[in-house]
Amino acid sequence: DRSKDFGIFGWTLHHVAGAFVFCAYGAVIAMTIPLVQREREQFDEYISGGKETFPAYLKYRFTDWFTTSDSAPSVVLIFLAVGLIVTGAILYALVVGESPSHALWRIFVWASASPAEGEVTPGGRMLGIMVTVCGMVILSLLFGIVSEIFASKMAEAKTGLMKVVEGGHCVILGYTDCTRCLIEELAKAKESNGGGTFVILSPRSKEELEHMFFSGETDLKGSRVIIRSGNPVYLRDLEKVSVQSASQVVVLADSECSPEEADAKTVRTLLTLKGQNWPSKGRLIVQCANPANRHLLEKLYRADVVVVGNIVTKLMAQSSNQPGLANVFSMMLGFDGDEFYSKEWIELVGMTFKQVVFRFPEAVVLGVFSADGECILNPGWEYQMQVGDHVVVLAQDDDAYTFNNEPYYWKEVDDTPTRRAIIKSQPSLRDQAGNVQDEYPSKVLIIGWNNNIGPLLHNLEGMVGDGSTVRIYSPEPEADRKAAIENLAQQWAPGVGFESVTITHAEVDSDVVSSQVELKALRHQDYDKVFVLTEGNGRDSGDQRTVAVLTQLQNIHDMLPESEKTRPFCPVVEMCEDSTKEHLKLCNLTNVIHSSSLVSQALAAVTEDAKVNGIYADLMSGREHTFDIRSFQQLLPNETEPKELSFAEAAWKLSVVGDISLIAWSRICEDGDIEWKMNPYDKVTPRPWTPNDRLVVLRRFKDRGSSD
Repeated sequence: DRSKDFGIFGWTLHHVAGAFVFCAYGAVIAMTIPLVQREREQFDEYISGGKETFPAYLKYRFTDWFTTSDSAPSVVLIFLAVGLIVTGAILYALVVGESPSHALWRIFVWASASPAEGEVTPGGRMLGIMVTVCGMVILSLLFGIVSEIFASKMAEAKTGLMKVVEGGHCVILGYTDCTRCLIEELAKAKESNGGGTFVILSPRSKEELEHMFFSGETDLKGSRVIIRSGNPVYLRDLEKVSVQSASQVVVLADSECSPEEADAKTVRTLLTLKGQNWPSKGRLIVQCANPANRHLLEKLYRADVVVVGNIVTKLMAQSSNQPGLANVFSMMLGFDGDEFYSKEWIELVGMTFKQVVFRFPEAVVLGVFSADGECILNPGWEYQMQVGDHVVVLAQDDDAYTFNNEPYYWKEVDDTPTRRAIIKSQPSLRDQAGNVQDEYPSKVLIIGWNNNIGPLLHNLEGMVGDGSTVRIYSPEPEADRKAAIENLAQQWAPGVGFESVTITHAEVDSDVVSSQVELKALRHQDYDKVFVLTEGNGRDSGDQRTVAVLTQLQNIHDMLPESEKTRPFCPVVEMCEDSTKEHLKLCNLTNVIHSSSLVSQALAAVTEDAKVNGIYADLMSGREHTFDIRSFQQLLPNETEPKELSFAEAAWKLSVVGDISLIAWSRICEDGDIEWKMNPYDKVTPRPWTPNDRLVVLRRFKDRGSSD
């Protein structure tokens, strides 16, 4: 009676269990077929045509999965063990003539190193010996064998030497303070597609890069990051990360050297890519460190060149007069809220820009892309839409806004003559929109020293009155600072230098930068503007010093006699880590610039949409219009401050007094914090309005093409 061989298991249950094992293993094998087919499609779409073969691609994918997934070793061992038992059972059933279910049990007993002496047939005994030996190998040596097989591959992966065989991925050449923020921003954009693959190539060791990247909280939104060690200048290292088949390649400027040296490295990288016409099917995005080199990099190779360093310092300079400006600008850059979109609407041809603005209730209209690709932000209310013009908007998503045949807000009056009369009679309103220069000399204090010092001084020159003074407090040797400023002056103001300001220096030992004694001697209360730059080795140490300096300064300010508190303590602070913002908020310091985040947000937006680069360039050029935060009375001096105001009404009122586009507005929260709301959903319903509320606008102060 065969059932006696299985104790408590009856024939029926035994057969069902055996059938389940065979079917389950067959199903697993069948499931691998579409996986392989999908990998084949990926290979054909992004990689085929090069030197790589499909077996090599499969080998890479398996190795990458095995070395990055915690469950991979267990899955492989179980698959091999079950495969041995199922295959042995089929062979046993064919050789001995037993039922497959009985064969499955017999092979399991043998594979678990049990003796095969109970078998009576010669063929069964021979097969039992073979399977038992194999089972012993699996149970006693399989871990060692698998470890040995993959030891070299894992060593290559750990040291960053293993070649990446990917297609349609994003390659980031170089590692800087903004790399982690950049990947987080790009991961947000790719989250709706299930995530993406990002490959970092840097001359640093893989262990160091992994420690730097994964040491903090990183939300990849389902994406994965692969890190390789190598120099982007060398062809063999670029091949290592499959640059040729990447959909996006981002070249970062080296933040550890001067802007000129950083751009020199970028030039070599671009020449290497140009020699191979890489990426063959993707886009190239290049970060330019020195704005003067932008056209050189654009001519050198097909690339979207992004100058973001000047954005940071321009916002810092403007934030000294308009606290909160950087926060609003950051909202425009990121993928968390509203984003830039552009689309052609044939129905708008012939309409004025003012009519277009009030045709999109779910978006804020900023400008147009002309038929030849020129970005024209805030073109003027009387600008007439042409064939081929694309409307530039801020909206929640590309399918979250649409065109209305009728305006969602409109006054049936012809205000054009009134508007022209107001502008003609009060030209000061138009002049205000420019880069306002202080009427009297200003005293500026800069605490810290880094690569942003040059563009910051350049932007301050256009804001402060003649005869202004700038004092720089840093442990950097004074002689080195003076030499660096001379070089920076030639870069940012060639032939002129920083002539409108007098620069002096205060040198301090690095050990006592945050000393109360040293900071008290600065007399920060005597300065009109105070800037704190990140200085130190690494993001954490730089922010740590910044927080220490600010808490000391705030304490010094609190202890001042009331007669010396002639100005509020509102420094413009550069920071590198998100946690620093929360720490400073606890100290009531909110005028902060997250430099790494701003750089990464700008790069990420251009990486996802090349047109955004034109929007940033026009937005921050300052040649014809400016990004501004003002009170209602500053923008509309002839109007009475309202008790209630709707977004649409505010936009309409601004259209009467100048070419001023409304982007966002503020609201005072119950805890006293300022909340900025961009593109409010309800633009028609009035809300309570107070003199402390602010409007964020884009204001044109010069006619297009005017040289005046």
